[in-house]
Amino acid sequence: MIFAEAVRRACVLVAVPAAVAGVALLTVPAASADPAVTGSLGSRCEAHYLLALRGSNEPPQDAVVHESPVYPASVATGGMGPLLSAFFTALQQQTGERSLPAPAGYGIVYPAVQVGDGGLSYFSNYVRSARIGAENLRRALQQINTACADSETQVVIAGNSQGADAINLALGNEVTSASDDFRNVSVITYFGDPSRSDQQHSRAVGAQRGQGIFRILALFPAAQDQWMRANPDVTISFCIPGDNVCDPVEHPEDLGNARGTIGVTPLDRHLSYADPAVRLRCDSPGLPDETWMNAKDCAAHMVADRLSTQASS
Repeated sequence: MIFAEAVRRACVLVAVPAAVAGVALLTVPAASADPAVTGSLGSRCEAHYLLALRGSNEPPQDAVVHESPVYPASVATGGMGPLLSAFFTALQQQTGERSLPAPAGYGIVYPAVQVGDGGLSYFSNYVRSARIGAENLRRALQQINTACADSETQVVIAGNSQGADAINLALGNEVTSASDDFRNVSVITYFGDPSRSDQQHSRAVGAQRGQGIFRILALFPAAQDQWMRANPDVTISFCIPGDNVCDPVEHPEDLGNARGTIGVTPLDRHLSYADPAVRLRCDSPGLPDETWMNAKDCAAHMVADRLSTQASS
């Protein structure tokens, strides 16, 4: 019965294409191109980077071919998507409050296919899209590693929904290819990861139990789990309990891990990571005990604290 409910919700996910994009764009204000959001990684080494992979349906959806693995700054939200653009702004504020250099932000080029795109071919289109994102993330990391060969840098990677799966594939490729592309990555932040598992060695915020819909349906191999075991302090996974993508079978014991979700549908929970009314317990060194805030702001605090700790070590 539990699996049947999960599959039913997966079908709802595929059958409601416009809702995901439309509501997301309304609930998170789209940021204009920011001077700190650049379109070329270049040869200069920055102290901090943010590489962001947007979620399904989020702009750009124009199929324009880009030679660079990152979007130009002229693209809406720098190609980060509304949620991760808002996270980037919050992270800039938090690093500034800690007297850390502001990160240079880049949106990774990949299709971020729309929910239901291709009908019965949707899942294969989704996998192909995530693979493109994984490859361009790898290319961006390689360029940063080359630029920073003689300098220290810290890279933050953030993925929203489908973008999280692109990161997962990149981590899996890192394991299977025995490469070292992620050597400068300090923090990986997931929002609504479809392939989440409560068995992963990841810092879980929100849902502590259960699995994401694509972990249940085994859409991808789970090679990222091996990378997480080897790097247990790097990943942070934000999942609002009852989110129909990262937590389709909400565990009763997770009910107390979120506030403001009563009356919020499972689909809308997946779109609420920047909603100030939907709050998660945020445990970070710079915050008082029992601090509750939306996932986007909590992530900014936690990532900035991580960068600060590593900078002083």
